[in-house]
Amino acid sequence: MSVSGWSSLRQGIAGAVDFSGFPADSDLDCSWIGAVSRSFHADPDLTGRRYTLSSISRGELSSISARGVFSIAADAELHNRANLLSRLSSNDLSSSCSDATLILTAYEKWGENCTEFLLGEFSFAIWDAGRARLFCCRDHMGTRPFFYWTNGFRFAFSSDPLCLFSLPGVGRELNRAKLAAWATGGYARGSRPDETFYRGISSLPSATSLTFEDGQIRKRGYWVPEDTAVRVPHREEDAFEALRELLFDAVECRVRGKTGVAAFLSGGLDSSALVGVAARCLEKSNRSVLALAAVLPEVSKPQFRDEREFIDEFSTWPNVTVRHVAPEGGGPFDGIEDALCFEAGVRYSRQYLFDAMQDVAIRSGAGVILDGMGGEAGATTWGQGYYLELAFGMNWYTLAQELRQLRAIRQISPLRKLAAEVWSFMSPDRLAEPMILLAPDFLRATEEEDANGGFHWPDHRREQLRQIQAIMRTHAFWPGIPESCVPMSRPFLDKRVLEFCLAAPGNLKVRDGYQRYLIRRALDGILPRRIQWRTTKCAFSPDYSERYKAQLGKARDFVASIRRNDPVRSIVDVHRLRHLVNQPDMPAGRITALVQIPTTIYLICFLRQFAEFQP
Repeated sequence: MSVSGWSSLRQGIAGAVDFSGFPADSDLDCSWIGAVSRSFHADPDLTGRRYTLSSISRGELSSISARGVFSIAADAELHNRANLLSRLSSNDLSSSCSDATLILTAYEKWGENCTEFLLGEFSFAIWDAGRARLFCCRDHMGTRPFFYWTNGFRFAFSSDPLCLFSLPGVGRELNRAKLAAWATGGYARGSRPDETFYRGISSLPSATSLTFEDGQIRKRGYWVPEDTAVRVPHREEDAFEALRELLFDAVECRVRGKTGVAAFLSGGLDSSALVGVAARCLEKSNRSVLALAAVLPEVSKPQFRDEREFIDEFSTWPNVTVRHVAPEGGGPFDGIEDALCFEAGVRYSRQYLFDAMQDVAIRSGAGVILDGMGGEAGATTWGQGYYLELAFGMNWYTLAQELRQLRAIRQISPLRKLAAEVWSFMSPDRLAEPMILLAPDFLRATEEEDANGGFHWPDHRREQLRQIQAIMRTHAFWPGIPESCVPMSRPFLDKRVLEFCLAAPGNLKVRDGYQRYLIRRALDGILPRRIQWRTTKCAFSPDYSERYKAQLGKARDFVASIRRNDPVRSIVDVHRLRHLVNQPDMPAGRITALVQIPTTIYLICFLRQFAEFQP
């Protein structure tokens, strides 16, 4: 089977290679791209149709393996290797075989039902030559990317959407409807969930498999978080202990075998929990965790307050190395003069901090960075809606007791808290102010109706489930970690942790005036006590307003260079953008300063990659 190597726009040309020539278990350090094509034959004895895997190139964080008529391209890190090896023991597998080979063997044994046995972070494509079938899959939370394009005769797939533009027939056009849905509703809404910002290029959703056979695509969701059969122990101490074990397992499987382990540390519950658990896991093998902590540079300390006092709670731990990261320069307008920096998408306005911490991780030789993203959807959930749930359930005594303790501990008015939960319950799909300044004509042309979920009985789990589903819907926006960066892993998004925390009753999540009670009790003795019971948190990058002001001249020059006939005006409200960016004093708390202006400029940079938006 001949396979031609295609170019990756980030890595250059890969020469022609033979897919079947890759040795089994070869782990390749680049992004993969492949395609299945249909060819026609004149021989009347044949069906006139034949699909073959026609091309693939090696790429980022991927593995390519082959077993008989099966071949696989994968970006995978399995978290249940021992379990899989045990189940597949009759298949003559080496204990050191790659994760790609394990997945391929699981498919060989269980077919498309192999998804029921996989746990971890993965995306892969398996070519079944015997059936002329391509089977693709993405992990439960969509943490590893998988993008594809098809015209019925051809199905092209990649771990990086930009790679697909190197293929004949795949054009680079903006998906205007997707852009409008995202800009007005953010990641939480499910509008056009399978689409990307590139017209014709789709993203395989989280917890979904796809089969391409005989020119047809068939998708199947193999997991939904609400359909869990997890049983939470009735005895409270047993429940907390069960979650503790799950958290240790979720971290242990992500640090096992890594040459160096780093973790983001902000001083809050999420990041502190990960650092605490990682330190205990690594202690067994006499290893340490590098805690990357973004703090204020010396020049900003007199004006602002950061989380250093809580971060340094870990400074005396024997196997935790706390590294303060305090970039002197950097700000929200870094790189706007180079549109290529935004080719993969619209970035976060505090990217300068993540870049600085990535640099430290790279220099330290870290093999993975633990990231606390997703904690509030599970282990560190606030239990939002629990008070209203008590009210509707007529649990007046418990409600009064909890609200009284809430006032005592956090000085929050009970009436205000209940009003906030009622408002959230009555308007669950309410839209915040758009994060991007879009042209009114563009918005009118791409308007979509919002789905109404109807009335439901108050249940704190509903809000938690909405958070999980919102994270799952970000699958179309994660292009993957660039090859030059240290891969990030998110233990809080472990399927087992999410299912357990979703199933846990509300009185384990909100207790004695404390929200996020579940993680506080589960990690009793692991979290430093000052962090375990804290109820306040400083802003991430507290000197953001000063960095914003320091780079405002660059932003003004950028906006001033947009001419009257510039095509980006059909998408962006440049007139309003110019008005806001030229205001002499912008209050630090205004969303226009914190979000709208930088993100709108990022969007303009992103649009420049399309021919129709060249100035």
